[in-house]
Amino acid sequence: MEITVQRTQYCFDLSGVHCKSRKDVFVMQRQWDTFERVENYNDIIYQRINAGYRDRLFYQFVNRQEMNDYKNGQQLHILRYPWIPSSTFDSISGKAFSSAPVLVPAPIYTQTPKDIHFSTSIMASEKTEQQSDMAIYMFVSSYNSEHVYKYNFISAEERVAYHRAERQVLSSV
Repeated sequence: MEITVQRTQYCFDLSGVHCKSRKDVFVMQRQWDTFERVENYNDIIYQRINAGYRDRLFYQFVNRQEMNDYKNGQQLHILRYPWIPSSTFDSISGKAFSSAPVLVPAPIYTQTPKDIHFSTSIMASEKTEQQSDMAIYMFVSSYNSEHVYKYNFISAEERVAYHRAERQVLSSV
């Protein structure tokens, strides 16, 4: 069974692009083309699923860069065609599984289980800071385990971030 792409395809054009370097234009075209390529592939898979075939998977990104190119290409499509509803450029693979959520009743506890730890919610900025601290901790710890000379911190802030993450790791053990 031969299936062809049925989604509307949008070709990359330079209208509306002003004052961009050649490098920026090439990057934009790569991102645009990545979005088109992935969506065309996923459109065929979506049609196969609707026809009853379950023999192929939706597109799997090779690496983080390709996924970022896809997302940026999606944004370029939305910006280039503001009169078209942005939902037109939603991921086809996401549409395939957009069914009603499955509701599961919550368990009823008569008393608090021993292994539950209550915590307070944190703001997005705090979460970003924790992730940044953890990245520094991972880098420095890896560096120190592989090298004879220990890592020299670039700044006092980096040292403080490392020690914050270290305390967090040690407290979770």
